Amino acid sequence: MRNLLRFIVQYHFLILFLVIETFSMFLLFTANPYQKVRFYSFSHSVSGRMSTRVENIKDYLSLRGENRMLAEENARLYNRLGSSFSENAPDSVYIGDSVKPENYFYITAKVVNNTVNKQFNYITLDKGTLSGVTPEMAVIGSEGIIGVVKSVSENYSSVLSVLNRDFMVSARIKSNGYYGPLSWNGDDTEFATLVDIPHHVKVTAGDTIITSGFGGVFPEGHPIGVIADFRLKGGNYYVIKVKLSTDFRKLNYVQVIRNFAKNETDSLDNAASR
Repeated sequence: MRNLLRFIVQYHFLILFLVIETFSMFLLFTANPYQKVRFYSFSHSVSGRMSTRVENIKDYLSLRGENRMLAEENARLYNRLGSSFSENAPDSVYIGDSVKPENYFYITAKVVNNTVNKQFNYITLDKGTLSGVTPEMAVIGSEGIIGVVKSVSENYSSVLSVLNRDFMVSARIKSNGYYGPLSWNGDDTEFATLVDIPHHVKVTAGDTIITSGFGGVFPEGHPIGVIADFRLKGGNYYVIKVKLSTDFRKLNYVQVIRNFAKNETDSLDNAASR
């Protein structure tokens, strides 16, 4: 109480000025309609700007949770796609009122580490064996393929990125069905190279490149990129420059794909190669 009295005595002129100024403003705005309207208009404008900024901050802070929910919803949609099921796969799940064998199962994971500036780039995900992730699983994003799981621990997995010189995938030209191996040469993070396309095939800049489904890792039809340029090599085959659809500098949430039929197809391939 004593401190309060000391404060009032010390600043009584300032306090008196503020009281009189406030009372004067009150009389001005209540007795004059024009000033009253202008004051309310100004106050509403300030309040609106402040509310907008607060909402923008709230929206930004909630993006992380919304991104995860969107990624998990994408996984649920992938798992219900007709391409995830076949009549010959060994595992079955209920879809509506019928039972269909399941070929592929999608697991949502978050990127916790990622390199793009090396010749052999890797990506770390926050899902491991406890979530059902195993080596040789395909990894895709919302825009296209990401890579292949190389090694796993209980809670994390390391992914061989498309931007790794050891990475290779069977890719198909969507417009005509011809396919060949696609890899990254280590130069530009936006482009990969597709080879072994015969010279008689019609190749057009802008054609979409997708996964062929061969190799038992990536399901067929996932986007890889579009043809940016091409040239004949030795007069027999095209070397095609593909602009990747995925921006590897902006990875956040991805889908890890389990292929239920891979063990069976690998066994057949190994038996045939003996």
